[in-house]
Amino acid sequence: MARSYTLMQITTGGTMSKSYVLRSSLCLLAVALNCAALADEVQTRVLGNWLTEPKDGIIQISTAADGTLQGRIVGGNAPGKLDKENPDAAKRALPLRGQVIMSSLKYDGDGKWSGGSIYDPNSGSSYRCKIELNSDGSLKVRGFVGIALLGKSQRWTRYTGTSMDLPRAP
Repeated sequence: MARSYTLMQITTGGTMSKSYVLRSSLCLLAVALNCAALADEVQTRVLGNWLTEPKDGIIQISTAADGTLQGRIVGGNAPGKLDKENPDAAKRALPLRGQVIMSSLKYDGDGKWSGGSIYDPNSGSSYRCKIELNSDGSLKVRGFVGIALLGKSQRWTRYTGTSMDLPRAP
């Protein structure tokens, strides 16, 4: 009768010890926990307030209840501006400040999120969205229709100011 051997038995000439299996399992668990901690650390770095590229808005990126990222207007150079371009007539009387304009971004790894959407309050249009944390600490935000090739990117920078009211551009 043929006897089957495990790879460990063939390479070591014996059976796997219980302590070897336990040590291997603990190493794999440590690696998995370390990878999860690194992913959490990267995701934490994207949270907070960001100044949009035209420097007219402050967007606060936070974690939504479902674990995805969302972005809310928390400041800018037009504090009382209404959402006049919104395609939903009922929302046109609402102030832009406080509105969620970016939602449902899922972490893809390597400092990148995708699968979300972004609302442009200047046009009233919504687009698919992806973001990427750049090595210099800035955030690349890309809104697009269909495929990412058909879109526009902005470079947002971390906002560290204390006032949520920005001066109007000259």
